[in-house]
Amino acid sequence: MNALESGWPVLEGNIEVVPEEVGLDSRQLSKLDHHFQELMSHNKLQGASYLVARNGKVVAWKSMGPLHGSTNEGQLQPDSLRKLSSITKAFTSVSIVKLIEDGKLYIDQPVASILEEFNNPMHQEINLFHLLTHTSGILPVTGYYNEPYPREWWGAGGTDNWIRKVLQGPLVCQPGEAYNYSTVGFALLGEIIARTSRKKYEEYVIENILQPLGMERTFFDIPEHLLSEVCTVDEYDREKMRGQEDDSRRPPRSDSGLYSTLNDMWKFGQMLLDGGAFRDQRILGRRSVELLTSRHLFHVPAYHWGGKIKDKGHALGLDLAIDHLSFETQGTFQLEGAGRSAFFVDPKEKLVVVFFVPSIYSWVPLSVLGTKQIIWSSLV
Repeated sequence: MNALESGWPVLEGNIEVVPEEVGLDSRQLSKLDHHFQELMSHNKLQGASYLVARNGKVVAWKSMGPLHGSTNEGQLQPDSLRKLSSITKAFTSVSIVKLIEDGKLYIDQPVASILEEFNNPMHQEINLFHLLTHTSGILPVTGYYNEPYPREWWGAGGTDNWIRKVLQGPLVCQPGEAYNYSTVGFALLGEIIARTSRKKYEEYVIENILQPLGMERTFFDIPEHLLSEVCTVDEYDREKMRGQEDDSRRPPRSDSGLYSTLNDMWKFGQMLLDGGAFRDQRILGRRSVELLTSRHLFHVPAYHWGGKIKDKGHALGLDLAIDHLSFETQGTFQLEGAGRSAFFVDPKEKLVVVFFVPSIYSWVPLSVLGTKQIIWSSLV
C-alpha cells in the first residue's frame, strides 16, 4: 500500500520554475514521490517532505504522510516545522565565523583564553578549530564508539557546572589527531559565542542569522500557536517540542536546539551558496564563507560509529562530500540531524536540497542515500 492508497496525498508548495528551466529532469525528480511512498508502505518512514532548488529557484517542494507518528493525526505539510537536531551546528559554525569576521575571535584561538576551565595541562592546547572540526578529543557523543555503557556527563544534579563535567576524564585523543563527533564540543562553542557577544547564544543566532534572513518559521522555543504545526514521531518528540524551563545552568542549545521548515532552510543554504548574502541581506563575507565551507581535515581518521574512516574530510562544523562514490559533487557541504533531517549545498551545481524523513528508526539508509541519488541523477 502506498501513501496515496493509505489516504496520505502528496501536497505541493509553491515552486518558482519547472525543473527543465534550471537543467533538471522532471521525470527523474518525480521518482522521489514513489521512493518515499514505498519506504512508508514498508513502515520505514512516517512520512517525508523535500525541497530542491537550483540557481536560486525552487523547483520541487512536496510533503506526504502524517504529522504525528504516535497518533497518526494531522498531515505533514510542505511548511510544517521539524526539529533540525544536529543541523543546528551549522548555525553555530556561522556564528563563530561571523565573530571571527568581526575581529572578536580567531580560528586557532585557545579555548582557555575564553573558558577558564580549559586552563590546565590537559586542555590548554585545544583551540576553536579543534572544536569546530570535532578534533578536540573532548567527550564524543554518547554511543559514538558503540560502547555498551557510555558515560553520561549530565549525571545527577542536572547540568550545574556542566563545563567541568564534560571535561572530566581523559581526552580520547590529543587535539588534532582524530575526528570524534562531539555534541558537547558545540555546546562549548555556544558558550564561547555567548561570552564573546555578551548575549545568550540563542539571542545571537536569532538577531544575526534568523531575523536578517527572514527565517520567520525557525525557532529555539516554538510559539504556543505553532505547536500544532510541528512534525513529531513519538511522545518524546511531542514533549521535547514544548521546550524546557529557562535555566541559566543549562548549556546553550548550540549543538541541537532549532526547529525549522524546508523553505527557511533553503534561505539559509542559498545564503551560503551565494557567498554569504540572501537577496539584500548579507550575513557573511565571501571569504568568510570560503573559510567555513572549505576542507580543513586531511588524512585524519575517525571511528564514526564503527565506520573506521581513514580520511575524514570536514569543513568547519560541516561535513563534506569527498568520497568518489558519493552522488553529490565533491565539495558539497552538508549536515544531517537525528530524527531525520538533511541539508545539502552543492556549490558546483548551484543546488540546495533539504528534506525531512521522520522515522522511529535512527537510520534508514535509503531515505537519505537513495534520496540523494535520485536528486543528483536529475541533473542534465
